[in-house]
Amino acid sequence: MKLRLLALAASAAVALAAASSASAADYAITTVAGDHVTDPLITDFNSNSSGAITDLAAGYTFNQGPGGLAFTRDGGLGLLSGVSAPPPADNGVSGAFYETVTTGGAATLTAKTPLDYFQFYMGSPDDYNQIEFTFANPALSPLILTGTQIWGGSPDGNGDQSQGFTVSYHFDAPVSSVTFTSTGNSFEFDKLAGSVPEPASWALMILGFGGAGAALRSRRRLVPAAAA
Repeated sequence: MKLRLLALAASAAVALAAASSASAADYAITTVAGDHVTDPLITDFNSNSSGAITDLAAGYTFNQGPGGLAFTRDGGLGLLSGVSAPPPADNGVSGAFYETVTTGGAATLTAKTPLDYFQFYMGSPDDYNQIEFTFANPALSPLILTGTQIWGGSPDGNGDQSQGFTVSYHFDAPVSSVTFTSTGNSFEFDKLAGSVPEPASWALMILGFGGAGAALRSRRRLVPAAAA
């Protein structure tokens, strides 16, 4: 069932109460060639200490996971054959750090205030790259995009190192975390940006979640009585 959580709170409550299992959120993807990431910037990875990201905007965390399978790297170092290729805008540029997620690795951005818009710059798109968006509303299934689904279907995910794209996502339900993984070497990206819903919209969604929970609890209480 498709839920539009920016509708009236009452509508959201009715829709959620009617759902008997996890539902899916609606989203839209826009892809533009080149580095066109805009504000509000979350991080550009250029400030780091021993691989830890230190330039994150307030209200965010970025976890690179265990084992050193996800790490930042200086684009000025150029290609690390078989492991990491800098996105085109970073390639050969000293101090232009970017993120690399190698085979079996994971890097997760978590937002204290969930996002309804997310944008990032990726290089050498591969069909074994993957992104998982987790929604603030636990009734919604995570959105998992693999390969060409990440950037909307074109170009092919052939790892062309000359290609770099700014990919933007608009969601009708707020996202609390974004996880980047890969089943091959590697998923390379830079510059994360995002925005949160307007306060009025956020309050409306919270009311919708609360109303739906109350409706479901009431329904559970009434069903045994009706059966009797």
